[in-house]
Amino acid sequence: MSKLRLKKELQALDKEQLIQLVLDAYDARRETKEYFEFFLNPDIGKLRAKSEIAISKELNRSRRGGYCKARISYIRQMIKDFASFHPGFEEHLDLLFYTVSYAMLSELHLNFSDTLERGIASLLQQIVDIADLNGVASQTMERLGKLLGNERAGSRYFRNYLAAELQKILTSPTLKHVT
Repeated sequence: MSKLRLKKELQALDKEQLIQLVLDAYDARRETKEYFEFFLNPDIGKLRAKSEIAISKELNRSRRGGYCKARISYIRQMIKDFASFHPGFEEHLDLLFYTVSYAMLSELHLNFSDTLERGIASLLQQIVDIADLNGVASQTMERLGKLLGNERAGSRYFRNYLAAELQKILTSPTLKHVT
């Protein structure tokens, strides 16, 4: 169903029917309940902490031999779910930075698959895009430089890989403000 059709159907309902529909949706789906609870009492810190816990838990999944079993699709979904609450671009950037930095720390003691490494690198693209869109490119590039230059965060190989991927992103012709 399209938004337009949904809007038309909702306009046909009277106030009591609309209230009942919202209450039914609240009871039926955990995601809807979370959304309305955030709508009524917006606590971005709590929401971000919940997302950070889920992401760190995922990045710590491993199997014998020290191989990481983290799923980049799950991590992306957690970030997307967080962003769907419209917490502001600063909070969105902070969660992306947290994810990249936690991945770098996890990579020190776990072996990442090529897919996971590429997925973490793709988060750099999101960081750059959000920074570019919101006019905070210089601050974000400085923050990224500190993160990728920190010798205690991630192996040299992983830091160099992420730095090279960031360089590719920055030389892309689609960026407007990042230099």
